[in-house]
Amino acid sequence: MSDLQCPATVVFVADAAAADNLPTSRFRVAQVMSPYVRTPMDLVGAVENAADEYRGECVAVVAPRPLVIEALDEVSAGGSSATPSPDDPWVAVDVDSAGWTLLHTES
Repeated sequence: MSDLQCPATVVFVADAAAADNLPTSRFRVAQVMSPYVRTPMDLVGAVENAADEYRGECVAVVAPRPLVIEALDEVSAGGSSATPSPDDPWVAVDVDSAGWTLLHTES
């Protein structure tokens, strides 16, 4: 990933319909993506490519929650593992050259 001046915000959702229910006061989704991924590193690659393309913007990515959690373990910023609550309706991260930083679901 190239060095980003502004992080991209990536919001992981269970399906494309869930992207329509994101709080618009917090997320202005520029693109909804459903990448074909089989492994956490496939997801990391797809997200980092999207972050390069959508710097400073928000992208919703449809992905299974277990795969998202494994990907977070791989690339959390500062090497710290971040685990979202299983009750959260979505998982949001800021993505930049330092890694992924988990954002809280509260506004």
